Amino acid sequence: MTRTPEAKDTTAQTAETTKKPSTQADPHIHLAPCGDGSHAMLTLEIGRKKMEVELDQGKITDLIVALGAMRQMMGGNTTSSIEGASFTPVRRTSWALQLDPEAQGSILAFQHPAFGPIGLALTDADAARLSKGLELHRTLNATTMKASGPLN
Repeated sequence: MTRTPEAKDTTAQTAETTKKPSTQADPHIHLAPCGDGSHAMLTLEIGRKKMEVELDQGKITDLIVALGAMRQMMGGNTTSSIEGASFTPVRRTSWALQLDPEAQGSILAFQHPAFGPIGLALTDADAARLSKGLELHRTLNATTMKASGPLN
């Protein structure tokens, strides 16, 4: 279907009239635990308007997944470098290795305490590189332990 010049003008005028006024306040989002900590209250404030939604752990996980998907979509297909990035290590968690028949590789799945279940797909080359790095770390840790003794 082709548009006529009149249709283009009408669309442009409609877009102009639906823009938010520049005086509208920026939204404020707040998330806080409720009562015994089994639920949380999500509060969204825009100017004088306020909306509150009570969320259980499942709904928070759904929200995290949705936000992650949106962030990924907005960021495109580029992956930023992890070199020099700050992060909080997950020290105690459940994890499992699974075959990834789609990519002929492996998936390292683990339960992240803040973000829920996460799966890292590894190609065969990634798995080999990870295996080599883990072996190197085991050797370095064993050498350090022999040289300095237990840390505690």
